[in-house]
Amino acid sequence: MPIEITTMTRWLFRIARRVFSLVALAIIGALLCATMVRFAPGYGVDESELDSRLSRTSREAIRSEHQLGEGLVSYYATYIKGLAHGDFGTSVFLQQPVRDLLKERAPFTARAVLFGLLAAWIVATALSMLTIRFQTWVLDYSATAATGLLIALPTAVVALGCVYLRAPVFLGIAVVTLPKLFRYQHNILVHARAQPFVLAARARGVSRNRILFGHVIPVAWPPLVALLGVSASMAFGAAIPLKALSDSPGIGQLAWQAALNRDLPLLTSITLLVTLLTVGVNSLAEMMHEERI
Repeated sequence: MPIEITTMTRWLFRIARRVFSLVALAIIGALLCATMVRFAPGYGVDESELDSRLSRTSREAIRSEHQLGEGLVSYYATYIKGLAHGDFGTSVFLQQPVRDLLKERAPFTARAVLFGLLAAWIVATALSMLTIRFQTWVLDYSATAATGLLIALPTAVVALGCVYLRAPVFLGIAVVTLPKLFRYQHNILVHARAQPFVLAARARGVSRNRILFGHVIPVAWPPLVALLGVSASMAFGAAIPLKALSDSPGIGQLAWQAALNRDLPLLTSITLLVTLLTVGVNSLAEMMHEERI
């Protein structure tokens, strides 16, 4: 019983520490984003101020919408206080609550990231398994050359290809994520195949299928679990520019509009969301990796 209590206490302490780190990093990232936007050149300037029909009072009212009130520190305090009550503020550009905007757009991005990540993992795993199973230079160089061409494609070109071919955004996410994912997977499997006990199994005449599924994959499993978190972060990072460039509804399009219009409450909340997802997925993958070890 004391051993079980100690183990449970250790796990609770570890989870609490990670949750605290997650929240702290997310808030710091969001506030740093707010600082950069606040002191960016041209902040607080609205094109509607150029309208000669507006009075001085109207121009002052427009400018006040883009200011932080008494200062940046007061904005920090107000924003964190609002977060504690579930209030992300109101978008200056769209004139809607930020929470409603994120709730409306998040499912589109989540669906695209999930499908894109699934497609990238299926293709990358198949290529990696084939190159390790058959170990022919033709297959190895072909897979490396194909993924090398894909990794050289800018995200903007991939987005334009999706628009031109009328392909769903998740295919663009898969194209952007696939080459990096394949290289990581391939290196992990090659390292596992080079272990001494795998070489001894090959020397004893063990079949390639048995070596692959009985020796290589069990060794490579913990790093592959950790790679799952990294690949999720890559897929979500690719989804933002793809959604924005293809003008597809989602978090990426919302972030692009917020950046163009210097919508500080919306941009800060999107940064907070992205930081939470990235750090959260990486922390979960790290915990799974530690559990496997």
